Amino acid sequence: MKTRIAMILMGSIPVSAPAVAQQKTVTGRVSDEQGAPLPAASVVIKGTRTGTLSNAGGNYTIRASAGEVLQFKFIGTVPAERVVGADNVINVQLRRTPTSLDAVVVTALGQTTEQRALGTAQQTVQGTDIAGTQRENFINSLQGRVAGVNVVSSSGVPGASSMITIRGISSISSSNQPLMVIDGLPMDNKTLNTGVFASDAPGSATAFNNRGIDFTNRSPDLNPDDIESLTVLKGPEAS
Repeated sequence: MKTRIAMILMGSIPVSAPAVAQQKTVTGRVSDEQGAPLPAASVVIKGTRTGTLSNAGGNYTIRASAGEVLQFKFIGTVPAERVVGADNVINVQLRRTPTSLDAVVVTALGQTTEQRALGTAQQTVQGTDIAGTQRENFINSLQGRVAGVNVVSSSGVPGASSMITIRGISSISSSNQPLMVIDGLPMDNKTLNTGVFASDAPGSATAFNNRGIDFTNRSPDLNPDDIESLTVLKGPEAS
């Protein structure tokens, strides 16, 4: 009797698997148009959460695969993208753009407040508009440019003082001159009173008309060409 023996040969069957792109180390430097390093610049692989930041010298290191796109971002610059290729070094120069950050206003006691958070009316005059009037005293250039501001010049003589009031006269015996703050430092714009009434305070409603001699005030000492902008804060909340 013959016995049949069945033999099953097990062979390896090739199965195709998806190819995985091989990652490599990509290094480089992030700088601006002048070549200055940009620290803490964001370097992210597009479409992923994988990223890194540049160091103090603008240098970065990241693991990426060929064909992936690196996104470079930095505050105040135009974002840029670079495709990872055969090179392991990718240097990027980001172009700076003029940005307008939230402006701050110096109020009483040297406090700085965001412009949009102020609870008082405000109006800004640019330095180019002030210089364009060609006035020796920049205070005179505010006449007709800021609502609620009244400027009265003592005379047409160069260097003559000017009295400025905001929203009218609020006190008869006390000064009505507004507080001036220049680059965070308060400036006294009062005038010396040489009138016959000793009770007239400098800058008061009566002192301006009772002066015997015009000793001018400090506002003519400022060059209108040096003024970048002038902001007028109105209302009791400004003080």
